[in-house]
Amino acid sequence: MTSRRCTLIEEGAREHLQLHGYQVRLVPAGINKRDPPAHLVASREPGETRYIRIRKLSHRSPCINTINSVFRKDLKQFRKHLSSHPDETGLHYEIWIYSLSYGFCCFEVLRDSVKEIQKLPFSIFPASPTGGTA
Repeated sequence: MTSRRCTLIEEGAREHLQLHGYQVRLVPAGINKRDPPAHLVASREPGETRYIRIRKLSHRSPCINTINSVFRKDLKQFRKHLSSHPDETGLHYEIWIYSLSYGFCCFEVLRDSVKEIQKLPFSIFPASPTGGTA
């Protein structure tokens, strides 16, 4: 039996999404092949759902070309699911790449392309003023 992925990275992603108001569901191993290949499903109102596949990458920079060449199977499965739900505008299919050098880099899978998306900020709380006099 093989390990599905690093659960510590998955837990970090889940907590990060929950901080930003998402309800997150972990997808168990051995999912139905008709479902998108997601490790996490994050939802929040009004009607936004993000299917997130988490991947680790060690020796390559996380960029669109790398996504297109290394994760072709994931792209194919996401696009198959996307084509079967053409009218649902709130669905987002994402691949989150984790590397020690870059942390998380996030990419959205579109019908015929991949685009890098902005990460959610790590802190949702405003920085506290440092006090003192000028």
